[in-house]
Amino acid sequence: MGMRKKQRRNEDKMDYFKYINESIEYESMLVAMKSEIHDFMENFKDDSRFISGWGHAYFCNEDGGRLIYDIHKPLEHKCSICGRIYDEYMYNACFVTMMRNEAIVTALKSSIMYRVTKEDQYKLIATDIIEFYAKHYHQFTLHAKDQINCSPTTDVGGAGKIMPQGLNEAIIAIRIVNSLELLKDSLDKDWLLMVKETLFAPMFELLVPQKMHIHNIPTWINSAIGVFGLFFQEEKWIAEATKNPFHLFEQLQKGVTESGFWYEGSIHYNFFALEGIMNFFVSAKAYHFEIDQKYQDIVFHMFEAAYDYAFDNDIFPNPSDGWPNISLKTYSYVYYMAYAVFGDKILPYLKHIENNPVPRARLPLSEPYYYDNRIPLTRIMYCPEFSDLKSDRIKSRGSQSFEASNCAILRNDTYNLFFKYGHQTKSHAHPDKMNIEIMVNNQVLTKDLSNSGYASKMCNEWHRKIAAHNTCVIDGMPSDISHPGTLLENSDTHVKASTKAYDGVTYTRDLTIDGTVLTDIFDVELEEKNQIDWFFHYETPVNIDGLKLTPVSMFSEYGRIEEVKEITLSNSSITIENELVSMHLDLEQGMRLYLAKTYNNPADKMRDTLIIRTTSSRARIKSTIAAK
Repeated sequence: MGMRKKQRRNEDKMDYFKYINESIEYESMLVAMKSEIHDFMENFKDDSRFISGWGHAYFCNEDGGRLIYDIHKPLEHKCSICGRIYDEYMYNACFVTMMRNEAIVTALKSSIMYRVTKEDQYKLIATDIIEFYAKHYHQFTLHAKDQINCSPTTDVGGAGKIMPQGLNEAIIAIRIVNSLELLKDSLDKDWLLMVKETLFAPMFELLVPQKMHIHNIPTWINSAIGVFGLFFQEEKWIAEATKNPFHLFEQLQKGVTESGFWYEGSIHYNFFALEGIMNFFVSAKAYHFEIDQKYQDIVFHMFEAAYDYAFDNDIFPNPSDGWPNISLKTYSYVYYMAYAVFGDKILPYLKHIENNPVPRARLPLSEPYYYDNRIPLTRIMYCPEFSDLKSDRIKSRGSQSFEASNCAILRNDTYNLFFKYGHQTKSHAHPDKMNIEIMVNNQVLTKDLSNSGYASKMCNEWHRKIAAHNTCVIDGMPSDISHPGTLLENSDTHVKASTKAYDGVTYTRDLTIDGTVLTDIFDVELEEKNQIDWFFHYETPVNIDGLKLTPVSMFSEYGRIEEVKEITLSNSSITIENELVSMHLDLEQGMRLYLAKTYNNPADKMRDTLIIRTTSSRARIKSTIAAK
């Protein structure tokens, strides 16, 4: 791997800006961007004395809703769900983070507008923003979330100056370079040298010690160092990103499983890591920095695998930390980056994503710029002619085992069934061994909630709790989150796996799809007799007609479980109905069945939850689901 010759990004795409300016497709987007740029600059007031706050705290404590960032209201932060107003310092600090993110995105939008319109005012806006952070960088306080003047390695997310973590510092560094790339031919060399010496050189010194392990955060840090190293042709920086310990290619080699997924086990963090990686790959291609084919293959496989991992409607299964209701379209902006590197190979995936009418779920944090939630900035930057391009049809999906990532998906004309049976790491893990997610005729029967912001009570009191998942619980305690499971059997219609869920406790789940019938057998084996709870969460309500329900006070140990009612059983089996399916449950002696309300994500909606409780050293819960 190495550099062959210098060449700036976009050199072969100079006519794209004329194309964008003359395209009816982008006319309304350009009008909106102009308005957004000017509105932001009229209200932008930053100061190096302001401390930025951790974005994961910018969520409502009651329902987990993202607070509304409004540049006009720096001291007022309204929940997007319940409307509650927060005005404490912590939220004001988060506002600073949001404002600075918007400032850097505004610089990037302004750089694009300058190239499209050739109006100097947009170049001036971009350089004014960048210059402010460059000239004042030494005055910003080093901090890690709410820890001031700390070591750069105090927190897992690292430390920043402009931003609350080294992770966020790396993200804005890349966006600043993207802006500079667009302006480079028109910039004064002395001014660029000032930016290098006052902003990027100290950023380099801050970020390097934070590369300590294989993780999504050092991946972003490597990418940032590599991107600004290539831009300034600084060999020391490039070597740090690509050769020194925990470098970018080591992250790829060790961090991506053979199944094509980031090892942290979250589809969001899969794409989050991939976004960081792609920023460097885009720069590397533009500057003719050679990357070994094996690393290119790993990255392209990640894009392929994500398509294979999605349900037929493109909505993603959502294990571990992340954001709710995400789909392939949520991450279309990363596929446009891939087009800059892989060209026509990625087009079938992009065409598939854009042709799917499923609405795009937004990301509550680190959301890239989209016009009208349809067109990402990366489309203008890397593939503005997308609508004119033709591609081959994408391959069809089938049932698939992702054994190296401890999960599998079964598909037929009725069901998409996702099954997670183990973990690779504690990082971003939920206690969700043996969890299942089910689509019935492309409608959600049951799903993983993922979570809201990590600092919110709803996240930590419910979304990350074992009872929020479709699995079993022993004595109300969380299960193991660090060890893999064992795949026992697998075919296009059947998957069976086992795992050590607790010390002395083994789970085995056996799942089969056959036409419109799904059979689920969950076996629990314990060394000693203990309490066992089985959970199943419905996205659409249970039909309670014909059920004999008795209110009870139970399950307080889990929190966030409400309106619990015991279902009276006349024999050892019962059928539960909802609008999508009939679920027939076979219950062993001593098992009792309950119906409760539990919180969804977002938490303005509730779910119907079935709970089976028994006390035993061995239990089998069998459900037979028939689609309607």
